[in-house]
Amino acid sequence: MKRIVALSALGLASLLALPAKAESTFTTPATTASTAAARLDFSIVIPQVLFLRVGTSAGNTSTTATVDATTFTVPAANVGDASVIAGVGGDLTAGAVTVRVYGNGGNITLNSATTGALTTGTASETIAWSQISVAGAALASGTSGFTNAAITHPAFNTGASGGNGTATTLTATNRLVRVEGKWTYSYLNANMPAAGTYGGTVANKGRVTYTATQL
Repeated sequence: MKRIVALSALGLASLLALPAKAESTFTTPATTASTAAARLDFSIVIPQVLFLRVGTSAGNTSTTATVDATTFTVPAANVGDASVIAGVGGDLTAGAVTVRVYGNGGNITLNSATTGALTTGTASETIAWSQISVAGAALASGTSGFTNAAITHPAFNTGASGGNGTATTLTATNRLVRVEGKWTYSYLNANMPAAGTYGGTVANKGRVTYTATQL
């Protein structure tokens, strides 16, 4: 008798360990118009995500290590004459890059950061970031699900030591931000600097870092 009781307890423990099943109803006697009902609850869990693309990207869920480069070459006859110089490079070519931001947690800020004026490596030879102009516009062809429009570029920090610029806020609708556009860079060429290549490397302060921040 004791052995039978032990087996019954073990069976009960096994039943208690099973995951919950859908509800059931047993109706008896079942006659015309009798019913039996069962209910089931569903949950959908959506993770919060944040994506920023400036330039080349392998896809909208990709972390791509490619850093695009833009070069402005001033013709000898135009050095310092304020003629605007178009760039070469960028994933859209001609100094233009794709900008795409999306997130599902509310408003997002977009900012730029510099580390000081572009230099040749000689401390006294510099070009300020105020000489780089950025024009926002819509992409020639948009992506389904995204708002394709000019995105305000976060102004560069032109201080001697650089730092964060002036952030742009991207306003969410129903906590969603899905925007894209392009930025086209140009060199204003308003000054007469010494000959040389300014920027081009991190050491020569030629890199801008863009950051999207979920608010």
